[in-house]
Amino acid sequence: MNIGEIIRNDDGIVSGYIAEADFDFANVFFQKVESSHPRAPLFNLMTRSPRGRQVRLGSIWERATKETGEVYFGGYIDSARSGYVPIRLFRSRQDARVWNVVRATSQRRREAEDIDLPEQDGADSALAHHPDELN
Repeated sequence: MNIGEIIRNDDGIVSGYIAEADFDFANVFFQKVESSHPRAPLFNLMTRSPRGRQVRLGSIWERATKETGEVYFGGYIDSARSGYVPIRLFRSRQDARVWNVVRATSQRRREAEDIDLPEQDGADSALAHHPDELN
């Protein structure tokens, strides 16, 4: 689910928004992380408090898809109301300056399994009635 956009303007400044029903961060920007640790994030995801202070929302790492090698960014925001929200940033296919922020979903997929519906057990079953008769 798309929950925001990050845009690089003509001056190279990167900013945007991330919003859901429980939060709305209007002035999101990246802050480069200076670390020699191999697992350190590339950026801290930042915003400003109502008083203008810089506030860290989460972290962002550079990633690449296994299938195509396409670069994207993965990370999280930590919202007080929604908790830990995993996100991915993918470059827009319409505008190379825009990155779409997507709420990441679980990578696990269910294996196909057969589901047997119960047999109708006579006139008492709601499934035995015509839909127009269920009023």
